[in-house]
Amino acid sequence: MKEHEYTFKVDDVTPYIKYCEENGFKKKSVTKQNRKVFENQNAKHIIARITTTIQDGKENIVLDFKNVGNKSKNFKISEESLPLTIKKDDIKTILNMLEVIDFSLSADNHRTRYEYIKDDIKFEIDDYTIPPMKIVAIEGDDKKVEEILNYLQTIIGHESQC
Repeated sequence: MKEHEYTFKVDDVTPYIKYCEENGFKKKSVTKQNRKVFENQNAKHIIARITTTIQDGKENIVLDFKNVGNKSKNFKISEESLPLTIKKDDIKTILNMLEVIDFSLSADNHRTRYEYIKDDIKFEIDDYTIPPMKIVAIEGDDKKVEEILNYLQTIIGHESQC
C-alpha cells in the first residue's frame, strides 16, 4: 500500500499534541515501542522492521517491509507491506532469514508514539528515548497535509527535515 508522508524533527512534541487535541483529532493510541530496522545491503531503500508495541500492558510484535520511493525534503512516497503479527519465539528465525537475504540491523529505536486521526489525516508524534529525538509525521491527502503544515509553521515555526 502507498504511503504519502511528511516527516520532520522537532524540539518539542507538546505543541503538536496540543494542535491535534484542539482541532478535533481523535487520539487513537499512546504506545511504547521498540523498533528494530534492518537495511538490505544491496538495496538500501528496502528495509524490514520488527516493531514491539506495548499498550495497556499487552505486547504485540509485527514484521513489515518498506520500499522507500520518491523522497524530497520532508516528503516521501513509499510502498509498505501489510504487517505480519509474530511471536517472540519467531524472532530468532526471522533474524536468520533476514541475514540470509542480506539485511542487517541499522537502528534499534525506543519511543513513545502518539497517534491522532481526523478524517483522512493521521499524525504520528514520536518522542524517542533511544536515540534521543522528537519526530512528527503527518500522512494523508497531500493538499490537506500541506495546509496543516503551512499553518503549523506559522504558529510553531520551521522545523528541520528528516
